[in-house]
Amino acid sequence: MNKRGFGKLYQKNFDEKISVNEAIKEIECFLETISEAVIRDKKVKFMNRGTFEILDKKPRRIADPVTKEPKIIYPRKDVRFKLSENAKKSLWETR
Repeated sequence: MNKRGFGKLYQKNFDEKISVNEAIKEIECFLETISEAVIRDKKVKFMNRGTFEILDKKPRRIADPVTKEPKIIYPRKDVRFKLSENAKKSLWETR
């Protein structure tokens, strides 16, 4: 699903009349807030929904696929969303 399709879904589920562009702006604002909170606190938890958290990836050695020479992938940080057990159960019940 792309941003516009997500905006239309948000618009459909919203109680008041709202345009798709306004829905997209609200979604962007929410995602920006989540990003800032994860950067500041390293973890954002939504009860019965899931958790956004920063993972520290360790450095590792790989072989370059073209030249076959060994290389090191340097450590980095990733953001992960882990679905809560309650959300997993409700997801499987709807199927």
